[in-house]
Amino acid sequence: MAEPTFLSRDIDYLGELGAHLRGLTGYRSLAHELIQNADDVDGANEMEFDVRADALVVDNDGVFSECADVTTDECQWKIEGRRRCDFHRFRRIAAGDKRGEAGTTGAFGIGFISVYQVTDHPELLSSGRHWRLREDKPAANRIEVCSGCSA
Repeated sequence: MAEPTFLSRDIDYLGELGAHLRGLTGYRSLAHELIQNADDVDGANEMEFDVRADALVVDNDGVFSECADVTTDECQWKIEGRRRCDFHRFRRIAAGDKRGEAGTTGAFGIGFISVYQVTDHPELLSSGRHWRLREDKPAANRIEVCSGCSA
């Protein structure tokens, strides 16, 4: 009997993002999704949209929760049976971690995708971290960790 043959199975990552983005079109949708994301951040009470000629800066007064090592593939909190920290949640598109949590409005983990209506390279600044997103890169290189600037 011959050894089994294995083939890869994956998704077209950019195609998947595009499919989600088609359902999140328009500035109203963009604002709604970002407000909803801020609403789910612990301690966030205020939010500001700063529309500039070269950028859209969205700020709130909350901070992302973080486990001991946000660079690991899986969050230590999840391994311990708790919810993932916000940085690990951010790294997992469409994980839907908030779906079963009381007091949260986000459910599917795709709201941030709405920012791709206005930029190909969004940036996240929270809890002293600065991440630049590059969705067109291989999965292991999609988040550039900026270590030389102040977040």
